[in-house]
Amino acid sequence: MNPVNDYFLPYQRAWILDESPMKLYAKSRRIGITYATSYRVNDKCLRRRNFTQWVTSRDELTAHEFITDYIAKWAQASNVVCKGLLGDDLQVIDTEKGIRAFVATYESTGSRVVSLSSTPEAFAGKGGDVLIDEADLHKDSGKVIDMAMPCTTWGNQLEMLSALSVDGGPNTPFCRMERDILDNGNPMGWSHHRTTILDAVDQGFVEKINQVSGQHYERAEWLAMIRAKCRTEEAWNTQYLIVPSTDGAALLSYELIASCEIPAREAKAENDSHYLRYAGYDVGRKKDLAVYFELELRGDVLWQVEYEVLKKTSFPVQTDFLKNKLKNPKLARLCLDYTGMGGPICEELQRCYGEYRVEGVTFSNPVKESLAMPLRASFEDRTIRVADDPEIRDDLHKIRKTTTAAGNIRYEGERDENGHSDRFWALALALHAKGRNDGPCRMEASRSVTPEQAIRNSFNEPNRMRRKQYEISKTNSWPV
Repeated sequence: MNPVNDYFLPYQRAWILDESPMKLYAKSRRIGITYATSYRVNDKCLRRRNFTQWVTSRDELTAHEFITDYIAKWAQASNVVCKGLLGDDLQVIDTEKGIRAFVATYESTGSRVVSLSSTPEAFAGKGGDVLIDEADLHKDSGKVIDMAMPCTTWGNQLEMLSALSVDGGPNTPFCRMERDILDNGNPMGWSHHRTTILDAVDQGFVEKINQVSGQHYERAEWLAMIRAKCRTEEAWNTQYLIVPSTDGAALLSYELIASCEIPAREAKAENDSHYLRYAGYDVGRKKDLAVYFELELRGDVLWQVEYEVLKKTSFPVQTDFLKNKLKNPKLARLCLDYTGMGGPICEELQRCYGEYRVEGVTFSNPVKESLAMPLRASFEDRTIRVADDPEIRDDLHKIRKTTTAAGNIRYEGERDENGHSDRFWALALALHAKGRNDGPCRMEASRSVTPEQAIRNSFNEPNRMRRKQYEISKTNSWPV
């Protein structure tokens, strides 16, 4: 039995047998391409001596599974001795940067598979074949590709395969490369493979599922079932038909959000911090959440230091909550939703702390654009840091920029059990509170009054901040 010819489906065989130096595979989800690729990796390690196969996956868990779920299966089927198949050989690849990888070593040939999470720097100065699995899902996919490309200089192979990212945006590095292949004459010279779910079904995918699972699906029946599980037409198009989203795509892609995420434990103020802070508050009562974001300006980067969600909280309690936050003299400014029910809260805070230190923002389509686009620019410029919290991530990703039939631009997110993009707008308001470097948040201080004293004065004299502006130091921090 020849496993390649007798076991794998035609599109899998074509990928396994392709020895081209640069291979790119755009694929539907869950059609067995990583499975086929792992067979090819195992085969190369059996045939070559002292060979290294680099595999980079979107995260450490996926990197671990490539060894324990895929390579382990094929090594055992090949009846060879291979160290590290349980994921127990975790090696430091770069001591300076702390980059680690799961390693499987074949005793008969000395070849090895080095599987690591998405880390562009790992390939610097390295030789061997490189496999970028789920390339469109990596945090810094462009950097990963750029760092992997020189590995092919001395005849090694670069393989890149992926389904589209969750939001299916058309402008990721992976999508742009495939667009160059399809529309611009393939200037980089990729060997191109492409399989939608429909292509896979035409080549026997449903029959293979029946064989493995013991089911008895008809092709049309199975496709209808998979289509019904997609919540939107866009999900079906991007995840199974490899059609990138255009209008209606997320304003902030998951890739863009992930590039500015920090561990949740780091999303807090430093001890004895003297940096200024800026806060945003999106008001909610019954249907929507009330969300508070507080950012700290360190150099030119805003770091999340406080984040709280209030569910079904009465307006007096919300007002007291914000008053407690404003007692901190380092909180330079708070911007909150003035629309509808936010009005009374805002007016009470302004009575206590002044109209400058507390700004109410009335939402409209033009105002939403003036909030949303600077927030996107901050993510693109990497001048903001937020916690790697799945609720924050999903809420930031909800906002879509759409165009109505009348040509009006709208920024809206769907409402679900986690709110109505309340975290997005609270974060946008916090960024708005900071303003431009020369904007309303910069106040000129007299020599006899420190910035800290200026804000403290606003506690007892709410009109003072309206009459005279004090400029906070150019370092955006308190004097030490």
